[in-house]
Amino acid sequence: MRKRFLAALALVPITALAQQTPKPTSASASKPADRSSAAAKPASQILDENRSSIGEIVAAGNTSLRLGTGFFVGSSGLFLTNFHVVEGTDLVGVKVPGSSDVLWAKKATGFDVENDLVVLEVETGGKKPVSFGDSDQAQVGEQIVVIGNPEGLEQTVSNGLLSGIRDVDGRKLFQISAPISEGSSGSPVFNAHGDVIGVVVSTLESGQNLNFAVPINFAKPLLSGTEEEEISELPKRKRSEIQGGTSAVPTSPAADPAKLAVQAISEIADKIRACEGSSMFTPAKEKKLNFYYRTHADAPTDVRFDVNATDSLVAPFEGIVEFSVHLGVSPCLRADDIKSCAPDRAPFSKTTRYRYFYRIDGSIVQLDRRTYFDEQQQTWVLRQGKSDQCWDRIANRDSN
Repeated sequence: MRKRFLAALALVPITALAQQTPKPTSASASKPADRSSAAAKPASQILDENRSSIGEIVAAGNTSLRLGTGFFVGSSGLFLTNFHVVEGTDLVGVKVPGSSDVLWAKKATGFDVENDLVVLEVETGGKKPVSFGDSDQAQVGEQIVVIGNPEGLEQTVSNGLLSGIRDVDGRKLFQISAPISEGSSGSPVFNAHGDVIGVVVSTLESGQNLNFAVPINFAKPLLSGTEEEEISELPKRKRSEIQGGTSAVPTSPAADPAKLAVQAISEIADKIRACEGSSMFTPAKEKKLNFYYRTHADAPTDVRFDVNATDSLVAPFEGIVEFSVHLGVSPCLRADDIKSCAPDRAPFSKTTRYRYFYRIDGSIVQLDRRTYFDEQQQTWVLRQGKSDQCWDRIANRDSN
C-alpha cells in the first residue's frame, strides 16, 4: 500500500525512530465519562461544541511552509497534531476560527515519532480542550466525524465510518471512510458521542476515501510530559529514512509541492549546467569596416539553485538559479567562412554572475525575472531584452 500524509506542503513518512514512544493505553489525564448509553450527537452539534478547540496550523521553516490541523487537549494550552506537520520547521502558528489572533507555539512538551504525534505548548491562556474517548473500545462500523482544515478551508466537517482497525508492521491504525484532503493532517476523529478517538494521519493514494488515523490512546501518555523541547530542535529524519526506508507509510514525492518545486528548479539548473560554449558573429555596423564582432560565451560555471516559500497563493514557492558566464568580445577580420576568421587583437572579456527567478506552483514553473550583478554599481540589476544563449532558451522553454 502507498500512503501519503495530509499536511499541505510536507508529506513525509512515519519511521521507527524511537524517542518518547509510549505504549497504547486506555488511561487518560482526565478519564472520559461512560457514554455507552448516551445518545448519538449529530455532526453539527459536535462542531458547535468544539469550534474553539480545533485550530489551523501554519508551520514555517527556511524553505518550507505547511498547513495542518490540530486541537487543544489541555486547559494549559497543550495542542496535539501530527509530528510531520512541524518536523524541520522553526515557528508554528495556530489560528482558531472566530479570532484574528495567531497563537504561537515554539516548544513541544512531548512527541512520538513512530506514531507521528506531537504535543505543542501554545502561547495562550487556555482553550477548551476536546473530550477524549477510549480508542481501545472503538468498533469497526461505528459512525465517526472529522473536523479539519483541508486546503486551508477552516472547520470543514465530514463524516463516515470506522472502516477497519489495521495492524501495519506492528502499528495499529484506524481506517476511516470520512473524506479528507491535504491540510487535514492532525484533524480530530470524533465518535458519535463527540469524543475524540483518533488523529488523522494519512491517506492511501491509489484508493478513494481510504484514509487512516492514529488511535488517540497513543497520545494520552504525551500529555504528562514535563520536558520542553524547542520545535527547531525536534528530531529530523534522515533522507534515507524518509524516501527509502521500510516505513509502513512511505512518502510520495510527486504529491509534495515543496519537493516538486525543488525538483523543477534542480532540473533547470542541470540543463543550464549542461550548456556548451557558443560564438556569435555580428557584422560591423559600418559596411566599410572589414570585420565582424565575435562574441564568445564559455559554458556556465558555478551553477547553484535554491527554493524559498512565499506568502503568495498563486505561486507558493520561488526558485532561484544562479550561475557565472565568461564572455569575450573581439573584432574578427572578414573572411569567406565567418567562423574560421581569427581575432586580430586581444578580446575584451569579463565574467558575469546571473540570477534567474521562477514562480512555482506544484509542477507549474514560470520565469519571473532575470538579473545580473553589475560590478560598477555593486548591485543586482534587472536584465532586459532577448537573448539566444543556451541558458535563456532553457529558462524560457521550461517556464511554459
